[in-house]
Amino acid sequence: MKKIDLSISMLKANFYALPMIVLSIILIALPYYFLWGRANIKDGFASIYSTLIVFLPVIILGTCLHEILHGLSFLIFGKLFLKQIKIGFQWKTITPYAHCKVPITAGVYRIALIMPALLMGIIPSIIALITGTGWLMIYGIFFIIVACGDLLVVWIIRKAKHNQLVQDHPTRCGCCIFEE
Repeated sequence: MKKIDLSISMLKANFYALPMIVLSIILIALPYYFLWGRANIKDGFASIYSTLIVFLPVIILGTCLHEILHGLSFLIFGKLFLKQIKIGFQWKTITPYAHCKVPITAGVYRIALIMPALLMGIIPSIIALITGTGWLMIYGIFFIIVACGDLLVVWIIRKAKHNQLVQDHPTRCGCCIFEE
């Protein structure tokens, strides 16, 4: 079985994520602006600024929750055991992480990568677009931006078959794919 490394450095991942960040802001903030106006956006930033003592812990805890959602997705959809998952913090790059220690299918890997973006970014952004809640739009965009590295990996492995085995890379952004 041949192992192909499809990982990139964290620095390179951050560089490649820049267009995705701009795109996420355009796809959410622009429709929000046209639906709810500039005043709601200003109010959203004002409410975040006025409750900074609440917002900062939400961001820190939300970032931890993002990694926990990866871990839970590995456990639930991959039918893995807790000892097969590692959640931690890489001090060198100031990056929290969730790492699956065993090979899983590309389908499960994709679900685990997308889950935090969906639950913490996309769904809150849609709710903000419907309700006009400015701070929720900002929150949603923030957590989509946090997930840009994950979405980049989904793009990198786009040609992998659903049942093809992948191994999460322990220190870099991405994985190794196994080919027969």
